[in-house]
Amino acid sequence: MALIPPIINVMEKACKNAAKSLVRDFGELENLQISKKDINDFVSSADIKASKSIAYSLENDKPDYLQIDEENFKSSDKEKLNQDKPIFIIDPLDGTLNFMHGIPFFAISIGLAIKKEIIAGTIYNPILNEFFWAHKGSGSWLNNKRIRVSKRRKLEDCIISTGFQIKHQSTLPSYFKEFISIGSKTGIRRLGSAALELSYVADGKIDGFWEHNLNMWDIAAGIILVKEAGGIVTNEKGNSFDLLSDLSLIASNHAIYDEFIKNL
Repeated sequence: MALIPPIINVMEKACKNAAKSLVRDFGELENLQISKKDINDFVSSADIKASKSIAYSLENDKPDYLQIDEENFKSSDKEKLNQDKPIFIIDPLDGTLNFMHGIPFFAISIGLAIKKEIIAGTIYNPILNEFFWAHKGSGSWLNNKRIRVSKRRKLEDCIISTGFQIKHQSTLPSYFKEFISIGSKTGIRRLGSAALELSYVADGKIDGFWEHNLNMWDIAAGIILVKEAGGIVTNEKGNSFDLLSDLSLIASNHAIYDEFIKNL
């Protein structure tokens, strides 16, 4: 049993308070108000309620911390990452399309960063009651169990996860080349929530994950989960992932990483 850092308790409370309304809305999907932001990009009243709940909870417990939230993000918010104050990076509902279709694979994700370094993360799937958390130096955990990346050493023995977004039409041809390259060597899954897919890499259920055109709130918490579970996270060039500038992410255990990135 881990000695849970106090900030993780704060983030867990915010996740689980917001989850109450998400679970209610998930049970009454026909009553949700849904608007379209872009091609295959939706926002629902569920997202907005969860966002407000998380903001209120974190502001109440940590009023001196900054926040970046997907639902009210402005480009100027990026400057907050360069400040000395800790900043919560929040996705109140990762996997919105799954949620809207009644698929119980979605999550609340909260990362905590200081000057672009992610030091803590929590990811919670309320339907499956999976609460993932990590804190720098404390390892990665699923509920009360320590988790680690897989030990598989050959790409052909692995399951790799990915995602793609049809609103980024210009990038699809190059992405599908990568899909064919990886898919010709091992199994691929597309689960619809980058936050949970990174959690599953940390837990060894999935051996690797890659995706392009990601936002910081999709992956902030997942990055530290993978790292604290003994895995590796980079951009598509194999360099350290930068929250401000990088949009493409690769994560896996160390054993398959070189073979994995070589085939992308």
